[in-house]
Amino acid sequence: KGKAKRIILISDSHISRNQIFNYKMFKKAINEIQGIKNVDYIIHLGDLTHSGTYLEYKYALDCIKPINGEKFYIIPGNHDAKNVGYLLFEEMFGSRGFEFEDESLFILGFDSSIPDLNSGRIGKRSIEKLKRIFLDINDKTKIFCFHHQLLPIPLTGRERSTIIDSGDVLEMILDSNIDIIVNGHRHITNCYSCTNGLNEFVIFNSGNLSCNKTRYKELFSYSIMDVFEKSVNFRTKKLMDDEIIERGRYINRVFNVKSPKSDKKLIFKAVNISNTHFSKNFYNEDIYNKAVEQINEMDLDIVIHTGDVTNNNMIYEYDLAIEKLKLIKKDKIIIPGGHDLVNIGWDLFPKKIGSLEPYFENDKVRIIGINSLDYSIIDGIVGRRRTSEIVEFLKNEPNQKINIILLYHNLIPHPRTRNINMLSDSGNVLKFFTEPENKIHFVLTGYDHISFTLQVEDTILTSSGTVSSTEYLDLKGNTYNVICCYDNGFVEVDEVIINSNKRRRIGEYWINLHK
Repeated sequence: KGKAKRIILISDSHISRNQIFNYKMFKKAINEIQGIKNVDYIIHLGDLTHSGTYLEYKYALDCIKPINGEKFYIIPGNHDAKNVGYLLFEEMFGSRGFEFEDESLFILGFDSSIPDLNSGRIGKRSIEKLKRIFLDINDKTKIFCFHHQLLPIPLTGRERSTIIDSGDVLEMILDSNIDIIVNGHRHITNCYSCTNGLNEFVIFNSGNLSCNKTRYKELFSYSIMDVFEKSVNFRTKKLMDDEIIERGRYINRVFNVKSPKSDKKLIFKAVNISNTHFSKNFYNEDIYNKAVEQINEMDLDIVIHTGDVTNNNMIYEYDLAIEKLKLIKKDKIIIPGGHDLVNIGWDLFPKKIGSLEPYFENDKVRIIGINSLDYSIIDGIVGRRRTSEIVEFLKNEPNQKINIILLYHNLIPHPRTRNINMLSDSGNVLKFFTEPENKIHFVLTGYDHISFTLQVEDTILTSSGTVSSTEYLDLKGNTYNVICCYDNGFVEVDEVIINSNKRRRIGEYWINLHK
């Protein structure tokens, strides 16, 4: 409802004199964009050129002349920064970023490129500066534009060339109450709604305007973004067949979540631990014993271990693991991590601990453990067949139970980590596991040694910190997570600091229990 601000989003034109550039599609898009009514702004999200050379920039300026007016804004992509192209970009457009506002919008564009690399970076100092800028803006819809993808994108192959500090960027976005993120880079459109229960934002990835490196059947496209006070609509026009893809999301919602403990029933409670690293040198026994004492005092349905039981998959480490895990007097489900499955670990884990892909079910919950390790793939993989099997299994099961997936590798980036070892097929897996019709309520992971949680669409993604490893990433020290689900779909996720036994709320959500 109400009058929308209309923004045309284009990306990845890859203008060049060689065959990578599809001039026919580019020209069609420009002609159509010129005919769209009530356009407030046109934003190019990067990769204007293919190689960042002077001749390409001159050709590109000539090509975009019909739309390169006072409404046009642009940021560079990784291809524009090649061959010292970032200097040419500055000379021809004045700046590698932009910042402007009107009566209802504040829009900031930032250069995420690293010269001559396909991956991107925002940088610690820039993140702190951006946070201050966005926090100073009140009562306006805040839009943040940069070229590289923030979250993995489906139908784009192996996850790569992302923002290496995207976990810190994600944290800044949540802390700064940014409403809309728009990216390019991956040559196909996608849209996610994300929240930590207090703040929410929408991520939209713009498609490929005119590069002949196309993705699946979308091929060439541009998008119209209509921003209303409480919602945003994305209308993607596919240039080859003129098909329209409509996506809509809510924005600017106020969350006033109150715990329903007083009048609602707790139906499921679990502890999620990770990174025990049982060993001689990387395992803190005193901290582990404290954690066990705390856990045993709780009324729990299950304790979930999301990987790295041992440190170096040695026989004595597995024997130590068996001894110490027995101290937890609760039902347990344990998946292997990268430290567990090296060399003989592939034989030791199933012999000493249990199945590489364990399964747990009772009257409240189904928990599916996935072994994302593989002999041949360093970064981990779920695989097309396994992903489809899980989705089909859950679709055919009754709806009233909570469905939880366990993974060692991460599907989304986390703060304080470098986003370089994401699950290799995380784009497709994230899409499948967050589609509402697939009925997955939680994805729990380990690996990164830090607690973090985010709801993507209807699925809660939660990473556990390190319970007893000496390699923790936060001054709070060793931690684990407690997850509570209530009968009306309310969810609490707490991080427990083991030394002090104090809790910190890291997420409050609502899930659909399909009743």
